[in-house]
Amino acid sequence: MPCEVGLPQGVRRRTPGLRREEVAVLAGVSPTWYTYLEQGRDVSPSPDVLDGLASVLGLSVFERDYLLALSREPDACALAAGPSDSWKYLKAVAENMYPFPAYICSPSGDLLGWNRAVPAWLTDFGQLPEEDRNVLVWMLTSEAAHRRFVDWESASRHVVARFRAELTDWRALPHTHRLVHELSRRSSQFREWWDEHRVSGPLTRVHRMRHPEHGVVPVRMVELLHEDPNGTVRLIVHTPLAAEQLGVAAA
Repeated sequence: MPCEVGLPQGVRRRTPGLRREEVAVLAGVSPTWYTYLEQGRDVSPSPDVLDGLASVLGLSVFERDYLLALSREPDACALAAGPSDSWKYLKAVAENMYPFPAYICSPSGDLLGWNRAVPAWLTDFGQLPEEDRNVLVWMLTSEAAHRRFVDWESASRHVVARFRAELTDWRALPHTHRLVHELSRRSSQFREWWDEHRVSGPLTRVHRMRHPEHGVVPVRMVELLHEDPNGTVRLIVHTPLAAEQLGVAAA
């Protein structure tokens, strides 16, 4: 809003937001340059300029990081090799989380491993076709995901927003383009949410899940990041808020 940055509201303003010229002046760039940036021309903005634009536009921390990441060229050669072996210790960590479900995935959502609790809480990923062993594919195309997550839409929107945030480094890879194409073909919700261009970071979230024995259980989803040389690998843990419901002593 203009008043939030010290500009008069004015009586002839047709929209409540800032005009392009106002954004440019507040960010310390010319309106013409800012127009070129909006049009996607090769104007090579510096990190300082992008940081200024993020401040003027009131972007969140995750949106600011996303904007800065988009300005960098991904190392396609390194990413094409896929995750190295450095993350494999996470398999033992995931197993030690039992009886709480924990799984490991790549930045694009490909499932790299999961513990014994996952089939009861989510699904038996080992029974899925290999091409469907992906968090996004499962959340957006599986009836099981709809049943397990009481607030399925909120959980799925977050997964899509996380994927977009991670896409900055992986956007040059054919696998990423195939995944977006396949999800767009199979899920109308994905097409709609993808076009919203929302991004999110590794937030700790609480959601409700349906367990076949324990019914609806509030669960805290915690995302732990391992910085692999060829991309960030994630360990996702779902911890019931009331562990005593499962006969497990709370820490």
